[in-house]
Amino acid sequence: MLDADVQLLQLQRELQARRYWPGRGRPIWIEDPKRRLITVIPFRDRVVQHLLIDGTLGVIELRMAPQSFACRAGYGTHRALRRAAAWTRQRQWVLKVDVRKFFPSIDHGNLRRMLLRVTPVDWRWLSDRFVDAPYDGERVTSWFPGDDLLTPLARPHGLPIGSLTSQIWANLYLSPIDHLLASELGIGSFVRYCDEWLIWDDDPGRLREALSRMHEHATRLRLRLHPRKTRLHRTTDSIRVQPETLRPISSLCSAKQVISRTTGGRQGRAFGSWRGASPLDPAGVWAGVLSSPSPLMRLRDSGLEG
Repeated sequence: MLDADVQLLQLQRELQARRYWPGRGRPIWIEDPKRRLITVIPFRDRVVQHLLIDGTLGVIELRMAPQSFACRAGYGTHRALRRAAAWTRQRQWVLKVDVRKFFPSIDHGNLRRMLLRVTPVDWRWLSDRFVDAPYDGERVTSWFPGDDLLTPLARPHGLPIGSLTSQIWANLYLSPIDHLLASELGIGSFVRYCDEWLIWDDDPGRLREALSRMHEHATRLRLRLHPRKTRLHRTTDSIRVQPETLRPISSLCSAKQVISRTTGGRQGRAFGSWRGASPLDPAGVWAGVLSSPSPLMRLRDSGLEG
């Protein structure tokens, strides 16, 4: 990083000329707690992703439902679990819904249409570059109504786990289902964390109807709900959720205990380290990496104008 100023000025020239292309990431397998393939992207691409998200996140947030808690400033695991504890005390039934192979299944055509509505015209070419970037993650082949034999191969899909754009865009990709629940079905008593919902109600029939509608909507997004992980529970049951287990609230003294029992290990430590600076704040993230944040700020303030 001794030549940070030179690298950032080079990035600025590439962005202004629209000659920037993301590099190929390095895929690695991790087991935390389950086996997943994540992608470590080049450092310069991380800088540009923060620039892109910094310029578009405000509009994306306007599309998000307040029940979505992953990768959002002021939300997160702790707040999600506190909300889950509160709803569990108030309702008799909870429906757990999980998307099967979510990140590898995200359809580029559907995602691109969503991004058009939230990305300024001068930034769309850059979002397209990241959508079309080389993908070395897991491969998923699924057929949906209307597909022919080759459709899954002809439609690009999959976002790499581990990059900032993937996290934010994945949240946006599922927001239509959040609004289906809250606006169309009138069920606001739910929490979504990434690709997993917990939905509470006193009427199990209403939750079954909601699941049917969610399945229809997921199919339009070319996603499949997980057949084993999607289940209806009584709120007196223990429920496996990210990252651990939500235990019956009656057996706990407070929401704080729910959090302490479910966010230990790596994720608990990560949240502790995020308290000082939001992961969505480029200045906070890069201030500890660059000797001076001014080159990055100059790059951001210059925008993409030639």
